[in-house]
Amino acid sequence: MQISKEQYDKLPERLQKKFSNGNIHVSVKPLKLIEYLCRLSRTPTGGVVLDPFMGSGTTGVACVRTGRDFIGIEKELDYFNISAKRIENEKKSPSQ
Repeated sequence: MQISKEQYDKLPERLQKKFSNGNIHVSVKPLKLIEYLCRLSRTPTGGVVLDPFMGSGTTGVACVRTGRDFIGIEKELDYFNISAKRIENEKKSPSQ
């Protein structure tokens, strides 16, 4: 199910967290796939991954989980803010 940014913003925070980890981008990629690609690309742990079309930040979250640094570029401010929040939440995660 996909909802608009406006609908997402109206959700209580506890539901925002349950809704695809805040990921409402139109081209969602599975996080496990992106983690696998980070490792497959042979980017060394501690290396830098560039995502010139950052969207909702899945690559950034995968980089946090796989020990890589991340540079993301996104022209849409709403998606940039979503991705920044997702990446920061992942950095604060107890498993990190």
